[in-house]
Amino acid sequence: MLAAAIETKESNRRRREKTAAGVFLGSLVVCSLIIGVVYGIALRHREQARSFLPKFVALRLGESTFADAQQLAREYEGIPWYVADGDMRCRFQKCSVVFKFENMPLSYVPFIHHTELFGEILVEDGIVVSRQLEYERNTRSDYYFRYLVFDSASLPENEHGYGNGYGTWRLRVDPAGIPHAILVRLGPLSSAEERGSAYSLDLSCLARLFGCDVPSAFYPRGIPYSGSTAGGQIPDER
Repeated sequence: MLAAAIETKESNRRRREKTAAGVFLGSLVVCSLIIGVVYGIALRHREQARSFLPKFVALRLGESTFADAQQLAREYEGIPWYVADGDMRCRFQKCSVVFKFENMPLSYVPFIHHTELFGEILVEDGIVVSRQLEYERNTRSDYYFRYLVFDSASLPENEHGYGNGYGTWRLRVDPAGIPHAILVRLGPLSSAEERGSAYSLDLSCLARLFGCDVPSAFYPRGIPYSGSTAGGQIPDER
């Protein structure tokens, strides 16, 4: 009887181990399927963003029309944005259209931070007069990076403390000399090469599981972002 009891106990132990192993493997399979699904959704968002960016850049400031902006909005789900106090309507006289592409729902996975590409087009009197682009990783840690482009058909009246004219500014510089925000200001005197460099974003982090905790993942390669701990305009960067 003792031998039978020992054998029964051993059999139960093996059964429990097999059950636990089955549950563990089943959980791994379910988690893998969930991550695969959310990654697939993020991939579609990234491909949309990559398709959108060159068309966004192709708009000719001071020449492209309200109809051109509307066409881009229809194609990439752009929505009217703030125009005046309490007014979100888009008119021929004045219209702001915004576009947003995010790594959702991938950012719900632990340790993957929210990343987005944001674009805005401003129309006045039926003509596209300016655009703005932001590419950022939204985290409160040292791995927060933000890249901004302000592109206008004319110089703004208020330079917001960034100096006069066009150029590239290193902002929120950490003790290692790495800026956690880069601002590029473009205008009618900016060359095609300067504009091409400013908009040469990779956008991989809109659908990436790792490797987005460095500035090179967000800033264009042609911009010398690293330097001293002092922020400010990068010399000779128009």
